[in-house]
Amino acid sequence: MRSRRFVCSLFFCLTLLNLACDAAYSITATKIRDILDHPRDYQNKDITVYGTVTNAVSLLVIKYYEIQDGTGSIKVVTDKLLPTRGEKLKVTGRMTVVEMGTERWVMLRENQDTAGQFVESTKAGPSRNAREDGGGPDGY
Repeated sequence: MRSRRFVCSLFFCLTLLNLACDAAYSITATKIRDILDHPRDYQNKDITVYGTVTNAVSLLVIKYYEIQDGTGSIKVVTDKLLPTRGEKLKVTGRMTVVEMGTERWVMLRENQDTAGQFVESTKAGPSRNAREDGGGPDGY
């Protein structure tokens, strides 16, 4: 009886801690809507965003993924291993704007010295990848 109460209390505390960390990440990160509404304020500056990966694309010369935080969505260009859909990441990068004719793409270029910080995954099964546990040939 006592051990069951301890396990339930431990589970409750860990759940509460997870929620608190999620709230702290979302408070300290820049809102994507602010970046999209005022790109000149953030251009060529390092910024941090926090959100859920909604899409990941690997083309011949470029890899990027989209991250959404509830206020908007932004593309993150990376040289690292692509995250899976549903992962929650905290990413630091340099904001750039690419304009082609009338099209404007606001995106982050992920910093080379920092990988997207894995927070949690909403997918079932193993959610860790080589980037998080250093299993890649270059430590990512």
